[in-house]
Amino acid sequence: MRDFGTGDLDGFALEPSLSNTAGTDTQDMTQQGFKRFRRKNRPAEELGEQPVPAVVSPEPEEEAVSQSTPKPEPDQLQEALQETLLLDQGERIQLPAHPPEIWDMLRQVPLGVRKGALRRAGMVSFFRTDPAAGKFDHLRTRLLQALKAQGWNRVAVAAPTSGCGCTFTTVNLALSLARVPETRTILMDLNHRQPGVGKALDIAGVGDMPGFLAGRVPIERHLVRCGDTLAVGVTAQPDDNASEMLHDSLSASTLNQMCEELRPDVVLYDLPPVLEHDDLMAFLPQVDGVLLVADGTRTTADDLAACERVLESQTQLLGVVLNRGR
Repeated sequence: MRDFGTGDLDGFALEPSLSNTAGTDTQDMTQQGFKRFRRKNRPAEELGEQPVPAVVSPEPEEEAVSQSTPKPEPDQLQEALQETLLLDQGERIQLPAHPPEIWDMLRQVPLGVRKGALRRAGMVSFFRTDPAAGKFDHLRTRLLQALKAQGWNRVAVAAPTSGCGCTFTTVNLALSLARVPETRTILMDLNHRQPGVGKALDIAGVGDMPGFLAGRVPIERHLVRCGDTLAVGVTAQPDDNASEMLHDSLSASTLNQMCEELRPDVVLYDLPPVLEHDDLMAFLPQVDGVLLVADGTRTTADDLAACERVLESQTQLLGVVLNRGR
């Protein structure tokens, strides 16, 4: 039993074959048992075996990645960025300092291809030789002075009744305003009863005014730009729900966003007749003032007085434009 004296027997149990062995085989079997004991309790390094790895709770994935993949130095990031900005010819890409404005992203429609349509529609403001062009320039200057004095820029143009030339006046005034250098004018056709701006400018069929007012169509997909200083929003088809559309607060927020992003100097809204529909009354909170268009051959004093009562305490009456006056 002295062979076991050098071994640590705590917790060690002999196998049944070792405890029942007798005679000369006892010594041999005992030595074999001792060798097995030594092998079981010998460190794994002495036996040439791979040690059993300790159970370690896994670290978070981000930390493991950060340990295995060192973060590049700032200089390395700068060099990599410079490499991506090089063309095959060795030229450097010039990135814009600022993103383009939405005004510059509007699709352009050249006015030159529509001169015939403008003349047929009576767009006298486009032709500088027409005597009426000077009248619209005079109206433009007085309107700009009044708006600038009050810090306003949103003007509704409407007539007491149909046939007074409201669209004719609005489009000519917009073209006259667009000739002022380094300014921005927006013309919006909100006469959903009888839309006429697109036809007058020969750009019918573009844009989606109901979708735009509802927020479904972005600005750059609805408005078109005529030159550098005039943008136009067209109503393609009549809509009997025009008043409800203008009552909707979503329409108001959409138009406010348009003014914030495009930053116009003047916005002209062409609206239906005041005494025939309630569209203008629904839209009054969105404008700074109203410009009335009267027809010298059909508008009466009672019509103008009725319009003044509608506008009273709601907004400012900026003036009355007499069309077909004698």
